[in-house]
Amino acid sequence: MSHGAPGGSAGMKQIRSPEIATSAWSLGFVGMTMSLVVGLVSVGCGRKTEGGSTPAPSASVAPSASAATSAAADPPATSASAVQAPPPASEPVGSGVSSFVAAAQTEACKVQTGEIATYLQRGEVTAAGQEGAIAAAWLIKLAANKPGAQLAFAGFALDAKQVARARGIGTANETAPRMFANGAGWTLVWFDADGLAYTKPRWETSPAPVIEHLSTVNAANADDVALAATPAGAIVAVAPFNMEKAQLGLFQFAPTDAAAPAVQALGATHHAHEPRRPAVAADGTGYTLAWHEGDGRIVVSRFDLAGKEIDEAHTLAAVPPAGAPARERVNLVATTKGAMAVWIEGDKILARAVDAAARPGEKTWLVGRGRAPALAPIGDGALVVFLGQEGGKDDQVLAVKLSESGEPSATGMRVSDGTGAVKDPAAVTPAGPRMGFLWAEPMSGGVSTKRAVLRTLESSCIP
Repeated sequence: MSHGAPGGSAGMKQIRSPEIATSAWSLGFVGMTMSLVVGLVSVGCGRKTEGGSTPAPSASVAPSASAATSAAADPPATSASAVQAPPPASEPVGSGVSSFVAAAQTEACKVQTGEIATYLQRGEVTAAGQEGAIAAAWLIKLAANKPGAQLAFAGFALDAKQVARARGIGTANETAPRMFANGAGWTLVWFDADGLAYTKPRWETSPAPVIEHLSTVNAANADDVALAATPAGAIVAVAPFNMEKAQLGLFQFAPTDAAAPAVQALGATHHAHEPRRPAVAADGTGYTLAWHEGDGRIVVSRFDLAGKEIDEAHTLAAVPPAGAPARERVNLVATTKGAMAVWIEGDKILARAVDAAARPGEKTWLVGRGRAPALAPIGDGALVVFLGQEGGKDDQVLAVKLSESGEPSATGMRVSDGTGAVKDPAAVTPAGPRMGFLWAEPMSGGVSTKRAVLRTLESSCIP
């Protein structure tokens, strides 16, 4: 293993909540709330990492579980009339961005690059940034006869130089982990054999961080779970609940306030019909939630901080016509005006702005052509990072800035070097005045193993 590969996880401390009976889901959201709270009370002593400092106070007081469950007690509306029709303009506007400047050749970008791991067999990566640092995590394949992977974590300054040594955090399945800034620290979330796991790693290697589990969210539902960080630093999760999975439950965990409950049930969808592949974005006044319906359309709704949903959800993307290209999972990120939604149809990357009341903008924009989009906030809008063709070469890491209306800039930026193809999705995160990009690429031609590359640049240089 190279210098970038973490060590083993021996001695790692782990606390698992008891298994929560599946029948709790069939009792409705109140039952789910009680099960989640009971399950996490048993691991409450693990909420503060042993030997670590007390978490910073939350910027706002989260609603009580009782208030949240009362908001979710109304029976769900299953009629399609509960979802408003989209605005008239539904065909994508524009021809997409086809001109890109190279970040490494743009002096104003002040590009800094670091090779953070080598000889990787997995390409899943994640990163989160703060004012002066970036935390990264990636997967290391275990022995060929063993399922799963080891989860690695390390920290970096904004010049991409390592400030926290790479180390193993725990074992994971082969679903991409997620990293979030959490107060003054970090929260790392992933799936393992026991379901959704999370911990708050620190720069120091000792003592090992405590691993906690939400047993009600199991690995089998990984594709139908959405995660986002709140402005206060806690993590909001969206997952199916009840035996029929006819609704999505919204709850919060990993708070920064040591006095806050370990988990809080917030609410549930009342307008969903066969919801799947959700996305969520959190801001100071509530949560924007989008999901795919059973008939193929994408729906968006809004919850306030107490978990109360708006009276009617809105159609973000209409039912696709017969024979239409496959529609991939929607992505959401909070903006200063509401949220930005991005999804793919075939090879077309589409974007549509959503206001603070979850009303979609008038236009759906064609951003470009490619795959594996990721989103980050930038200015009043968003930055879309995806893999696409540039300069005659496939699978380059490309970035396009979207205005608050969703309109793409005239020119995008190529972030990768334009040499080898990047086969796995890239991660992007704001970090103070800079933007961080993390991806895995082949170490050299004809070599199957990969290296993980962290590149940072000035956000202001992105056209």
